[in-house]
Amino acid sequence: PRFRMRQGKGYRFTRSSAFPDRPKGRLEKAGEFFVTWGGVGYCLFIVVSVTYFARFIACPGVFGDEYCVDLNLLATFLVTEIMANLGAFLYFRSENRVEHWQRHSVVASLCRTIPGDEETGGSSEMDEEGEEREKNRGKFCVSCNRYAPIRSHHCPLCNVCVLRKDHHCYITGACVGLGNQRYFIIFLFWATIGCAVGARYIASYMDQEITPWYPFGWVYFIAPVSVGRWLLGYCSLWVVWTTMVFSFACTSALGAFAFFVTQVFYTLHGYTMFEYHSLSIREAYEGDGKSVGERLRLVFGPYWLIHFIFPAFWLKQKLTPEIADNLFRVRSKLL
Repeated sequence: PRFRMRQGKGYRFTRSSAFPDRPKGRLEKAGEFFVTWGGVGYCLFIVVSVTYFARFIACPGVFGDEYCVDLNLLATFLVTEIMANLGAFLYFRSENRVEHWQRHSVVASLCRTIPGDEETGGSSEMDEEGEEREKNRGKFCVSCNRYAPIRSHHCPLCNVCVLRKDHHCYITGACVGLGNQRYFIIFLFWATIGCAVGARYIASYMDQEITPWYPFGWVYFIAPVSVGRWLLGYCSLWVVWTTMVFSFACTSALGAFAFFVTQVFYTLHGYTMFEYHSLSIREAYEGDGKSVGERLRLVFGPYWLIHFIFPAFWLKQKLTPEIADNLFRVRSKLL
């Protein structure tokens, strides 16, 4: 329960101390833990199982140990890239908060004078009337008990208002926002390559050890089919496990590739996935950045190609005055 509390010229919702939050039960806590970390556990399972099977079982069994030396180096590189970007994605999720970007020195200096203030005679120094006008620019988040920009969205799972929110990813266990989107995109890039390489070697192993894939043997490579055959006594449990790892690798590669393509598409258009498919936002706001270069620097920072080799966390995103105005204003044009 909440009540209204008068503060200056505006109203602020706050939670009454007479009605404290209900303590969470064990089942609810377990559910939150599973939602947050279950997807991360799935990622770790895919990385470990596909890497181990391809490197230590499939490749030596089909091509021999000498051929697999290069694969070992490639697997080490791919696993390092995947885990480094996943770790950076989770670590920098705190930079998705609206407060982080409001405290950011570049954003703060750009937002002291917003183009819309020229019409109302506002100045860079906020007076009481200016504060009231700034409150009216945004929306009030009841959960966070604060004002937030229109282009921020509250995530009930992360329990924060995320600036430029794309979506909440259950696989990686956090929201994709302005602070960590670059690590998410690069994670998808290397996950696609890693799962595709692993699936290729596992497919060669099944083609030789289980059944030739052509013309119809590939049907037995599908995990649900192999489970049915195992229940009927037509194959061993080892075959089921092999096809499951192969199916996980294929579906993960396809899923990561699809998300990577869509993320690049939305980034090049200056929107997030949520905003691109929201007609009201697309009508009210132009895409962030005047050029492809500005949009890439907004997400990746300068020298954006470096991130595909190493997560260069020290290279911060570049916000132009137009982009900062676009992020923190309520409307960029009259409707």
